[in-house]
Amino acid sequence: MRKISKKVWFGVIGAILILALIWLTLTDNPIIWPIRNTIQYRIFALWGNTQLTADTSGTLQGVVRDNQDQPIKGAWILVARRDGSTYSTRSDATGHYSIGNIPPGTYRPVASAPGFDSVQFGRGLFNQIKIRAEEQTTADVTLPPEPTHIVTPGQDFRLTEPTTLTCTHPFETRATRRQIHFKSGDQPNQAAFYYTPITATTTSQLPMLLAIYPGPADSWECASLPLATAGYAVLATGPAYSFDLETDIDELERLLNFIREKRFPGSDGSQIAILGGSYSSLHVQRLLQRGQKVNAALLLGPPTDLFDMRRRLENGSYIPPFGLDQALIALGFPDREPLRYYRYSGAYHVRSDFPPLAILHSRSDEVVPYQQSELLADSLDQVGATYEIHFFDGASHYLLAEGADADTLKIYQITLDFLAQHLEQNH
Repeated sequence: MRKISKKVWFGVIGAILILALIWLTLTDNPIIWPIRNTIQYRIFALWGNTQLTADTSGTLQGVVRDNQDQPIKGAWILVARRDGSTYSTRSDATGHYSIGNIPPGTYRPVASAPGFDSVQFGRGLFNQIKIRAEEQTTADVTLPPEPTHIVTPGQDFRLTEPTTLTCTHPFETRATRRQIHFKSGDQPNQAAFYYTPITATTTSQLPMLLAIYPGPADSWECASLPLATAGYAVLATGPAYSFDLETDIDELERLLNFIREKRFPGSDGSQIAILGGSYSSLHVQRLLQRGQKVNAALLLGPPTDLFDMRRRLENGSYIPPFGLDQALIALGFPDREPLRYYRYSGAYHVRSDFPPLAILHSRSDEVVPYQQSELLADSLDQVGATYEIHFFDGASHYLLAEGADADTLKIYQITLDFLAQHLEQNH
């Protein structure tokens, strides 16, 4: 048997290493890419991660069409710089768009429209566009239809026996609680609980509030109990922090399906509102983008434009706690991986057929800048969606707080007034 030479072995090993490096560079594995992007950021920081300024600019223009070559009105088109600065516009009735004042450089534009998928477009392997000073660059884009998303039903649904709980803050409340168990994609569901008023019966027809909290659901019981005491069935869940939000959103859709199937005794499966705050407001926005039909939605301190948050991080005007800066860094450079920022920037994905929204934000928010809500409101205005917005000067990031201060009580009252306006309470 012929012996393989060391030269051949080294060649094979080298080829394997090259293939492994290519895979690590290009993979969308949610475990690998955050690490890859963080390492990349550190390397660029050592080399001096600077962004050149320019006194001149260029223009990007083109036409947005669908697969039938028909123009798309109202599509968003955006280009981002490394520091998160963006240049964006919307297409007109003929599908044309034009973005001016773009500093010279290489960009990876992104685009989307209601009913269509978000895409990165350009030329070459990485879909790049070169913007030159005082020149007009043309780049047309075709948007494919939004992919059909079919969520497999949850299995083995059951509720535990009810127990009675009491909270003394922000004010004294009592309600019953059942824990929710089911199989979600062949895995046990994340911890979720069902709260109802003490006076509720199995024949009650209470409107349902799906409360998606930024943390374990049972740590928010003193936020859930006042809402249940006010006459609502409250389904509380808290998706774990993850870069793979879509799996968690699938699970939330399974919960919504259970609600509509009237699996929760004492609730009305046709009267549904959803609430999210901070990180979990990303889930609410994605549920709306997926076309979930609910009666109303509330967003408390929502991140809506991740490009803007990264820009504020880079220019030093925003120093987030809890390692949020590391999460933004793990998303990658906005100019290199714009779709990661774009897909979860709800300000670019609003639709006129959204349910009524209530947006609440503190101007003292230390975690999510209050300007995020202003950006969302501006986009909602552009599409003519129904919403109301409330700002608070003294409240913290966690608007449904434990302390019974004036802002907390006001926030609860605004929440209850909004729910009463859009949900029918048939006790």
